[in-house]
Amino acid sequence: MTFRNVIFAGGGSRCLWQLGFWEGATAAGLDLQETVDYAASTSAGSAMATAALVGRPAEALELFKELTARNPRNIHWHNLRPGSGKPLLPHMAMYRTALERFLVPEDMERLANKRLEFLMAEFPGYLPSSLGTMLAFSVYGLEKHLTGVLHPRWTRKLGFQPLTRGNQDAEDVADLIEIILASSTVPPVLPTKGYRGLRVLDGGIIDNVPAHLADQRPGQTLVLLSKRYSKPLPAPGRRVYAQPSEPVRIDKFDYANPEGLQATYDLGLRDGARFARDNRSG
Repeated sequence: MTFRNVIFAGGGSRCLWQLGFWEGATAAGLDLQETVDYAASTSAGSAMATAALVGRPAEALELFKELTARNPRNIHWHNLRPGSGKPLLPHMAMYRTALERFLVPEDMERLANKRLEFLMAEFPGYLPSSLGTMLAFSVYGLEKHLTGVLHPRWTRKLGFQPLTRGNQDAEDVADLIEIILASSTVPPVLPTKGYRGLRVLDGGIIDNVPAHLADQRPGQTLVLLSKRYSKPLPAPGRRVYAQPSEPVRIDKFDYANPEGLQATYDLGLRDGARFARDNRSG
């Protein structure tokens, strides 16, 4: 089985499973680094897709473990004191720091023959940002809770539209970082100013597993989820879905748990190696 395309689901810190899967599958003979020339994602999966395609998954893990080891908690209550000038939630500063330390100008050259696309949700003009944010995440959460659907649809009925940008739209590494951050906009945890004047939210409210972005691409598509679903996954075809073999224990917004990141990555290593062996023997 050879994959030309890979979809990385969103899912915050749980997405480290995807990088472990990538490494485990490659080590077991499924050379994703060699065959994949297209990857798409949204939210934190955008950072994982980038780390995978530039060929440095383990380095990305170690960097984020380093940053989270220096962050003792996910809410900095002491920053509420008058004059602090620091955010209550450290997530956006940490996310930006990780991307700025990880990505270098040479990475744009490494990606020159590959295509990355990241999904954002563009606001409808009639909705103010605060109300639209509340509605979008409420409707998204309600649909997932009530239906357990893999690819939600309700949020589009509010008027949110999909917007994709990627490495081939970026002027440089700094612009690529802004695209990744914009695709991960989840106020108040991960607030941004949008992208190039456009008001956007995390593309996950459109589809947290944006497999449709690869449907017009040649070749098979591997879809890497970031959590285990209770309902059966779609049968393998042009899309082949892979999910963690057991529940991922870390919370998606846990930025203070390097041990949890390592355990999530290690689970991915095992699952990726098993996936490669099963497909090779099949």
